[in-house]
Amino acid sequence: MQSVQGNVEVRRAGQTQWQPVRLNDSYCAGDRVQVGERSRADVSLVNQPILRLDQNSTITFGGVKDERTSLIELVRGALYFFSRLPRNLEIITAFVNAGVEGTEGLVRVEADRALISIFEGRVLASNPTGRLALTSGQSAVAEQGKPPVSTVIVRPRDAVQWALYYPPTIYFRPQDFPAGPGWQGMVRNSIEAYIKGNFQGAFESIKAVPDALPEPRFFVYVASFLLEVGRLTKQEKTSSVR
Repeated sequence: MQSVQGNVEVRRAGQTQWQPVRLNDSYCAGDRVQVGERSRADVSLVNQPILRLDQNSTITFGGVKDERTSLIELVRGALYFFSRLPRNLEIITAFVNAGVEGTEGLVRVEADRALISIFEGRVLASNPTGRLALTSGQSAVAEQGKPPVSTVIVRPRDAVQWALYYPPTIYFRPQDFPAGPGWQGMVRNSIEAYIKGNFQGAFESIKAVPDALPEPRFFVYVASFLLEVGRLTKQEKTSSVR
């Protein structure tokens, strides 16, 4: 595990308990990783593909096929992948499989379909009812029992803005806000949780802050915090703490 931001857990093969993921953890076939709300994670596979997992995503490691192709099952959510070596990654979903052949792109699994967008390279999208080759700039959608079909997505890279890394530009300290029962005490508790790496606790601490608070520092803090976990849109910045 290369990067962990927020609430990320692993359930080892053969076990029932979820445990927090740690940096530099390694995984085996059958291990499952889930990424919580307002969280994200980066995984580097042994044969070099890089996976970035969006919030509310779950993957299962499927081992290696033919000694060179890593198998990843995307159970739900979104997975951004980057790989330069040919045929070293296959992404499996309930609706379609994506055979990666030196590619950068995105796979998203929703309740009733899967979406694949290719930014660079080539992917073969296939399921029992059909197959479709995708190249740079193309997208496809697949539903249960139907073959993958081409679809047009305007500005497809907007769908992976959550995967971008924004270095912290504004730093707050607990002592910047006085302790107490008011909103400043809530923000202070949030900052203390953040410093300890407890992202979920940091968000929970500020849920009760009033919507009409006339204090720019609070909203600057929320915006900088959300950027760190890849939440970029105006809607996310105003609703993620509610």
